[in-house]
Amino acid sequence: MVKHIVMWKVKEHEVHGTKEEVMQKIKVGLESLKGQIEGLEEIEVGINFNTSEAAYDVVLNSVLTSKEALEHYQNHPKHLEVANGLVRQVATSRVVVDYSI
Repeated sequence: MVKHIVMWKVKEHEVHGTKEEVMQKIKVGLESLKGQIEGLEEIEVGINFNTSEAAYDVVLNSVLTSKEALEHYQNHPKHLEVANGLVRQVATSRVVVDYSI
């Protein structure tokens, strides 16, 4: 099993809306992948309420069956639709950690 955690700082976007709307769209888009991609066991997206400068806005916490399943997830058309069609357009910063559990 593999844990895949990603955090983003995001900005408001002329097409995708206010920062709050953007964060909600990311949550809905990524969580909609549950049951759609083989090997993706769990997926949860949290929206931050901490106002610290060090805080990120959105966190993805997911569990996949293997490193191969993570690679499959990252290249899957449904994931790429959310990633390219939304997240990469609004993210100003990104950090990630992947580890075996």
